[in-house]
Amino acid sequence: MPFDATVALESIQRALATTMTGVNFDVEPDPAAAALSFVHPAHDATIIVVVEAADPHHQVPTLLLAVVLGDWQDARGETGGAALFALNAKLMTCAVGLMPLNEDELALALCKRVPLDSLSAVQVLPALEDMIWEYAAISGWLEGGSPDRPVEAASDLKPPRPRLITSLDEA
Repeated sequence: MPFDATVALESIQRALATTMTGVNFDVEPDPAAAALSFVHPAHDATIIVVVEAADPHHQVPTLLLAVVLGDWQDARGETGGAALFALNAKLMTCAVGLMPLNEDELALALCKRVPLDSLSAVQVLPALEDMIWEYAAISGWLEGGSPDRPVEAASDLKPPRPRLITSLDEA
C-alpha cells in the first residue's frame, strides 16, 4: 500500500485535538504532502505541521514543524542578516527563518524537519512547545518580555508555561 501523507497527518491531528480542545484546524489533505495549521491557544502563535512523502533527497517520509511568531519587523525591530544568523547560531533544536506573509511583510518562523517515524503523534505538540520555549529563552522572553515592556516582579507561584509570544496586534 503506497504512503498517504493525509492518513499520517490525521493521527497527528487527533493527538493534538485530544490535548487542545476547541482549537480549529485548517487541513490541506494530499497524499504526497498534507498540512494542517492552527493557532496555539497558549502562545497565540500560528502552528504549521506538514507530512511529506519520501522524495529523492530525504528518501523517507518527513515531518515539518513550523511556528510562525509574527512580523519580523515587529519582533526584532530590524531586517534579516546578522540578527537572524545570530538566532540560528543559538538555537539547538530548531532553525529560525523568514517566511513571506505578503508583498511587504516577512514573518519570523521556527522550523524543524525530521523523519516522520522519529516522532509519534503524541510527541508533536511537546516538540512544538519545546521549539517555542527554546526561542523564548534565547530571545529574552523568559526574562520578562520584549525590551520595551516592563519586567514583571518575580513570583513564587509561576504557572509552568505562561503565554510568552504575543499576537501581531499586541506587538
